Amino acid sequence: MTSQPTVTLEESEILDLLLQQDQPWRDLVAEWKVEAGEDSLDDPAIWVWVILKSIKSNQEELEQLDKIDKQVIKTIAESGEKRWVYVQFRTKDEQDELEREEQEEFQEVSA
Repeated sequence: MTSQPTVTLEESEILDLLLQQDQPWRDLVAEWKVEAGEDSLDDPAIWVWVILKSIKSNQEELEQLDKIDKQVIKTIAESGEKRWVYVQFRTKDEQDELEREEQEEFQEVSA
């Protein structure tokens, strides 16, 4: 049995992988964000934020989120990437608010 070589992908390459996959949940996802770094144990990790158009929290939608989570992890693992993958979900409104807050903080520091 041959093992796949360890690969360290750039954030943009991971995003490309996610965008290329068959996405039966396109109506649910507004965008993807990917960030690489070290987790709380200083281990190399990848964070994937799935930005949702909205969320209803019904059973069908929750099942879709579980499928997205599993597909993201599988897609990245199949690339040969060995870093731990964390998948997080946010709504578009939450993401927009977070970006506004970050911009305000940046402006305060720059002033």
